[in-house]
Amino acid sequence: MKLDREKLREEIHQLYAAEHAALGEDGTLRLLEQARQWDLAPILQAGGVIVFPHAGVANCGHQIAAAVHACLDSGADRVLVISVLHAFTDEMEDARIRVANGGDVTREKFWGIQGPSLAGRQEWRHDHALISFRHFWQAETKRRGIQGPEVIERYPYLAGGKPEILPGIEEIWEIAKDAVIVSTADSFHHGIGYG
Repeated sequence: MKLDREKLREEIHQLYAAEHAALGEDGTLRLLEQARQWDLAPILQAGGVIVFPHAGVANCGHQIAAAVHACLDSGADRVLVISVLHAFTDEMEDARIRVANGGDVTREKFWGIQGPSLAGRQEWRHDHALISFRHFWQAETKRRGIQGPEVIERYPYLAGGKPEILPGIEEIWEIAKDAVIVSTADSFHHGIGYG
């Protein structure tokens, strides 16, 4: 049976919306408080990167919230968030498989970096990976009564083991010079569910 990627994307968005609604403001603030058990700001201040999950908010929300605290507590004026970009079309998945099998990444139309304020492909707009990060960011900046640093989201796709040749990588290098960096990953993005 063929996977309906569009339906899957819609279901994931519905799941995120339901999980955030179930948390409500009290649950969100509770997870933000729970996240205080870790002081991760020094990692960012020292030039390190924090990687947070993008799985169920009830199970991982405090880890996402810890990344938010680290960014806000770091004193940085800019935050660079490097996200994954999921293949929610057959075309994107086919390209991913071709590259994983040794295909020439430079021939793929999806190859590159997407994100807010960038021209070109816009698949990032439908991705779920940063929904919870944005949720906790909004709640914590509101609670603190601050705007917070500038947040720049970037979504590389088809790095093909050679991120240094991605179109747009120079912009990321430039942003990274004076920004703290966080990223998201999901340790379950491998295995039978992903072919």
